[in-house]
Amino acid sequence: MKIALVILSLFSLIRLDDASETPIIGILSQEMYLVAKYFPEGVYDSFITASYVKYLESAGARVIPVWIGQSEEYYQRVVNSTNGLLFPGGGTYFNETGGYGETAKTIYKLAVQSNEREVYYPLWGTCLGMHVLIFSQKGADLRIDCSLRKVALPLDFSEGYEDSKLFRESTKDITRNLGTNNVTYNLHRYCLTKEVLQSNGILQNWKILATNKDESNLEFISVMENRKYPFYGVQFHPEKNIFEFKKSIGIPHSVGAVQASQYFSNFFVNECRKNNNSFSDDDIEMKSLFYNYSPVYTAPKGSSYEQIYVFTKEDYRKSPLV
Repeated sequence: MKIALVILSLFSLIRLDDASETPIIGILSQEMYLVAKYFPEGVYDSFITASYVKYLESAGARVIPVWIGQSEEYYQRVVNSTNGLLFPGGGTYFNETGGYGETAKTIYKLAVQSNEREVYYPLWGTCLGMHVLIFSQKGADLRIDCSLRKVALPLDFSEGYEDSKLFRESTKDITRNLGTNNVTYNLHRYCLTKEVLQSNGILQNWKILATNKDESNLEFISVMENRKYPFYGVQFHPEKNIFEFKKSIGIPHSVGAVQASQYFSNFFVNECRKNNNSFSDDDIEMKSLFYNYSPVYTAPKGSSYEQIYVFTKEDYRKSPLV
């Protein structure tokens, strides 16, 4: 009996070590509004841009799609099985029943609960995903009009940024690159500001690490991290520097731009390595991964996305976590 317990304990340790070295990260899908014109057949319910998947995989993670519009029990299984989750950019509403915003709010709550139980569970939000972090905490959409489209900028670092979790391990070369070169790609019509967070009583929960200004000289938040939990947000699109190539929209592809993006992907995946969650068995794990789906090559159709994963409600039903 003792031998069996020892073997079981060793097996558990192996599973934990595997989880931390090879993290599995979820990416939340979103409604089809932004890409529906490329899929006129109308059979798809949600999508995820392939560049986000590649972005995480390039830093050593495996990735699963996370469906919108499911039960809280499903999202609890997702959080219990994965090592972190990314809220991607895109274009959708936060007030849709069972949509991106409502789903993100549920995941955010479960991630907070996980961290409160001392189970380290990181979240990352890019552009729209950063906005939904604040929406999920506050329960209200605090975005304001703030247009900055097809523009790459250096970051204007905030005082004390070097003491943040996100940048304390960065090298001088990395921060110099981010702070002096046009390597953060902006493509947005809404943003968050310090003033809006302050007036809504949540600025004290977030550390503002960098800002920029839009075309009307409005200062907006470019990088932030939660003061208590491993939650991070960026207004710009690091995944595009490496994996999106439409020539007419000004995405930077210099060595510096690629290195900047790799810094953020490596950071977040390393954060997810601090979490030891794992799937209950290998079969469920393998059937959940993105390897089960094929992206559609949408660049020839005029999309700014090279490839897109699209999902039907039947895909949801077949998922072993649903």
